[in-house]
Amino acid sequence: MHTPMTWWESWFGEEYLDLYPHRDLAAARREAAFALTHLPPEPSPLLDLCCGTGRHWIPFSEAGARPVGLDYSAPLLDLARRRDRHTLLVRGDMRSLPFRDAAFRAVVNFFTSFGYFRADAENTAVVAEIERVLRPGGAFLCDTFGRAHVLARLVAEERRDCGGKEYRIRRSFDAKSARLEKEIEVRRGGSCETFRESVRAYAPDELAALLEGSGLRVQSVWGDFDESPLSPDSPRLIVLARKPEKPS
Repeated sequence: MHTPMTWWESWFGEEYLDLYPHRDLAAARREAAFALTHLPPEPSPLLDLCCGTGRHWIPFSEAGARPVGLDYSAPLLDLARRRDRHTLLVRGDMRSLPFRDAAFRAVVNFFTSFGYFRADAENTAVVAEIERVLRPGGAFLCDTFGRAHVLARLVAEERRDCGGKEYRIRRSFDAKSARLEKEIEVRRGGSCETFRESVRAYAPDELAALLEGSGLRVQSVWGDFDESPLSPDSPRLIVLARKPEKPS
């Protein structure tokens, strides 16, 4: 029996790139600089978890922190390979990372690439894997959206024309599951295709509890990449957590 694909298996391709063109190098430089300020002084080896097209690699590499990139999307990894043929790229599932224990000094996860899975146990498994592949004393930087900020500005429906296609986007928040749901209808010529996004909207204390429950220790929390403190209306929820050093 054929098992239907989950939203994240089918979505991250041509249409995704049409709708998120603002993910540019200028933003990546700002985000990577922020990360390097707060990660360990020598963060290599560094894992860019859900690396997408690899836009953070240039600033990381310029700083001497050449990353390893992991993503599930073959189309995005193809673009990443064209961007930089020297960076090690791995296609894999973040619930079961194909790396040995304590392989990395730092892990970064940008642009709300966390909370994809509907079962809380699966999102917990992601954090457990991050903890496993971090060296003692290593750090994890997680960047997701500020829930209150996004919900206060939620546009229920919009239409866009880009990439020669017509997009109809519907958004909603499921309070029971605490998930932000998005349906993307794409029309090109006479064809119509529908994609979905579904991401867990974490409150700051929920995300901190998830990280702490897997053995990481939350060090700092911010509301944006300008280092502004977290507030109810912060656009981002950025958390830095560390793996404790081994007891002496």
